[in-house]
Amino acid sequence: ASLVIFGYNNFASNWRGRLNRLPARNIGGVLQMKTVVIADDEPIMRLDLTLMLEELGYETVGEASDGFDAVEVCRRRHPDVVLLDIKMPVFDGLGAAEAIIEEGLAGCVVLITAFFDAKFAERAAQIGVTGYLIKPIDIHRLLPALEVAISQGKRLREARAKTREAETKLEESRLIERAKALLAREEGILESEAYRKLQRLAMDKRCSIASLAETVVKRSSQHETVNRAKHMLMKRDGLSDAAAYRKLTIIAADSGLPLLQAARNLLAEEGAK
Repeated sequence: ASLVIFGYNNFASNWRGRLNRLPARNIGGVLQMKTVVIADDEPIMRLDLTLMLEELGYETVGEASDGFDAVEVCRRRHPDVVLLDIKMPVFDGLGAAEAIIEEGLAGCVVLITAFFDAKFAERAAQIGVTGYLIKPIDIHRLLPALEVAISQGKRLREARAKTREAETKLEESRLIERAKALLAREEGILESEAYRKLQRLAMDKRCSIASLAETVVKRSSQHETVNRAKHMLMKRDGLSDAAAYRKLTIIAADSGLPLLQAARNLLAEEGAK
């Protein structure tokens, strides 16, 4: 992750000519102003930032005086940017930033601080913060900080989406392999035949092989739980296979529970003894 730091007058001269360009996003062919949530325990600081943002063409959609409220406002508003002062009561800026980024509550997070701390900045970058503003903030530094942070935030979200997609595909592959092995064992066929059977069933049911595989694995797990409860009854009460199954169904009926839940309860009770 990378963190862009704006302080004093760095880069300001390169951006002065852009102050009249209003940042907006195209939604359904309609340009909408980008939105910001401001979190700072000083009301005057929130007011100053709101006025600067308005001049730059950003819409302030929420304010907070501490990190806890900042997270709650972001949950409601889902802004493009959240500006967080590092030093705030209840929940500091870095803690709030971590929660906001983890839950995907804002397009990007920019931290505000009175002084630069390299270790703190590195920690902020690791959790996904994409901007770091040093007080006092002027309008010429605010614009590039916002634009770069938004761009960086977009790249981070895209990278995370790709990672999640890869993880999902890996999990689906594992499920299919497990379902294939279970089906092959249950039906006494080769795994290659079991896979072809899964493919045919998925086509017939008009669902993905992964969702079908999940059903197979879940069904197998449920069957195993019922079998464990049945074998426990056989061992404990000296019953035959058929008699133990009948007893289990009677227990389920008497308790008004599905067979699987009755089996789980029976196993839990026996384990607690």
